[in-house]
Amino acid sequence: MKLRRFSLVFVLLLILLCLTFGLSLFWGAVNIDFETIRRSLFQFDASDQQQQILRNIRLPRLLTDLLIGGAFAVGGCLIQGVTRNPLADSGLLGINGGASLGLALSFVFLPQARPMQVALCSFIGAFVATLLIFCITQFSRTGRSEVGLVLAGVAISSFFQALSQGIGLFFNLQQDLAFWFIGGTANVTWGQLTAVAPILLLTLLLCFGLTREVNVLLLGEETAVSLGRNPSLIRGIVLFLVMILVGASVSLVGPVGFVGLLVPHVMRHFVGTDQRLLLPLCFLGGAWLVLIADLAARMVNPPFETPFGILLAVIGVPFLLYKVWQVAD
Repeated sequence: MKLRRFSLVFVLLLILLCLTFGLSLFWGAVNIDFETIRRSLFQFDASDQQQQILRNIRLPRLLTDLLIGGAFAVGGCLIQGVTRNPLADSGLLGINGGASLGLALSFVFLPQARPMQVALCSFIGAFVATLLIFCITQFSRTGRSEVGLVLAGVAISSFFQALSQGIGLFFNLQQDLAFWFIGGTANVTWGQLTAVAPILLLTLLLCFGLTREVNVLLLGEETAVSLGRNPSLIRGIVLFLVMILVGASVSLVGPVGFVGLLVPHVMRHFVGTDQRLLLPLCFLGGAWLVLIADLAARMVNPPFETPFGILLAVIGVPFLLYKVWQVAD
């Protein structure tokens, strides 16, 4: 029964992704017809402005939407699995905030940084936040409480955001950082995407390879130990991979929130907690959610850009409050 539901949802998400991707190629600040799209893909003419828009702006942007949406959703699903906390998410636990701080520091000390250098700074910031979360889950009673872990994560996130904003004010970078910190793909280039995409794809493959271990961890620590597993090692490896996913994604689009919270909960309704079925659906669901949010953001006030992070927050905050209320009950 679960496999049948998985197959149905998988196919439905693929269809939605293809439709939304196609519409996103057509619609935007400049609407582009089918013939221009065909020529830009197969007979590119650099003198044609619409082909330039599609080839060098819209296409890398849409591919980035797919990649980072899937990465944030998979990261959120894994965090919820290893912490056994339905409220866990890279944004709420402060990992996004740590990556953002690394990003802000790269703006200050490496103003002409290459995409890989920016990504490295985001990795370092995300690593510090991930280390704090790992220590809380391992050594503090707070980490055993669903709401307590989230509150600790919110405190970490607020601290990192305050540091980032202070850096922006002190070094007069508020304007440079503002759009980035809200979350959007408008400024992503082929150079940035090709530098970061291999890291994301390889990390995602490693995450899919850990689904059996996370499934064992979901049975409880005592059961995992009795089956010959090391829960702390599994948790550490998973959090490290999530750190890479978040650091790479934030270096491209900023700290996009709530994707890793929303998508796993929705997909869990269809296939349960089996990570082998859940993770592929989370990747497709996250990719579609960010893609449709980006398309909607472009249509809100054309030709001006609205960061899609705002739209995701409008959906995500009520959902978070609902989940907190459920947990409190």
